[in-house]
Amino acid sequence: MIAQRSTAVAGRSHVEGFFDAATCTVSYVVSDVATGSAAVIDPVLDYDFRTGRTGSRSADRILRYLEECGLKVAWILETHAHADHLSAAQYLRERVGGCVAIGEPIREVQLLFKNIYNFEECFSPDGGQFDHVFRGGE
Repeated sequence: MIAQRSTAVAGRSHVEGFFDAATCTVSYVVSDVATGSAAVIDPVLDYDFRTGRTGSRSADRILRYLEECGLKVAWILETHAHADHLSAAQYLRERVGGCVAIGEPIREVQLLFKNIYNFEECFSPDGGQFDHVFRGGE
């Protein structure tokens, strides 16, 4: 994972991208320069297909960046259900806090997956696995 070029937004926000070559995805840290508050977007949990093991190298790079910049995580945001990588949201939340959130269409995805993959009856496709589910326009 390599950091991409930083971008200032409206002089007050800062966006830092982290490219993951294994999945060809980018995770982001968006921070408010004035307050030091940050959101992490689509963090990658490393997965080795050959061994079936997960790792935290990609997420640890984000953790180092957060620490170096003195940022406090308010949100860990998932933009969608990821077929391209595993999420490091829980790993990050355990280490730096923040609310893990996603948009309400996740409920449709969960219901679809529950039916396709025959999830246990106790699995509730209501987004309750997240701290917050954003409604449209929120």
